[in-house]
Amino acid sequence: MSLLRGGGPRTRALRAALRRRERRDRLGRARLDARVLSDMTRPLAVVFTDTDDFTRKVARDGILHFLMAFDRGIRGLEPDLRRVGGRLVKVEADSLLLVFRDVAAACRGVALVEARIARANRGRPEDERLAFSYGIGFGPVLELEEDVFGLEVNLASKLGEDRARPGDVLLTPSAHASLPPAQRRRAAESGTVRFCGQPMPVYELRRPGKRRG
Repeated sequence: MSLLRGGGPRTRALRAALRRRERRDRLGRARLDARVLSDMTRPLAVVFTDTDDFTRKVARDGILHFLMAFDRGIRGLEPDLRRVGGRLVKVEADSLLLVFRDVAAACRGVALVEARIARANRGRPEDERLAFSYGIGFGPVLELEEDVFGLEVNLASKLGEDRARPGDVLLTPSAHASLPPAQRRRAAESGTVRFCGQPMPVYELRRPGKRRG
């Protein structure tokens, strides 16, 4: 068993590099790390979603009822994402991990997800409706076929899961700084979160018709 899922060429290359790393001294590891990161890391926008009230819904309605609604809500999403330069990396419990070429594309991707959920919710009873919150990061990402790793991945997850309310789109400072000027004007400071013992500013992208939890 390995931490790294899948058998794609990038995943196999990283798995082999990690095993070589075990046999190196400190200097050898530093040199190997530099080569691997240069080859496998690139700047990407990361979106991490979270489903509102997941635990209560599963306790009330059962896991299969939730999965039915969740599957319907994201069905057909991947072609939409590809059209704006994004991809669905994985589904993790009630969350989606998405990557995009830049933050502007990530914002367009979020709008597509929201539109698809709105269509899936239309005419459905309350117990079959979904609401997502979103965290967006931007920075160097180690990209594999079935996973991605990096600081901004962790921060996007923290914002999407722990801080954002249903319908919120929260950005890290790096993601906010990477927005085109027109979109940056629609983003406002939204407090701070603690990161490594220090306050980190959070930004919220204001969107027309945003739902409130």
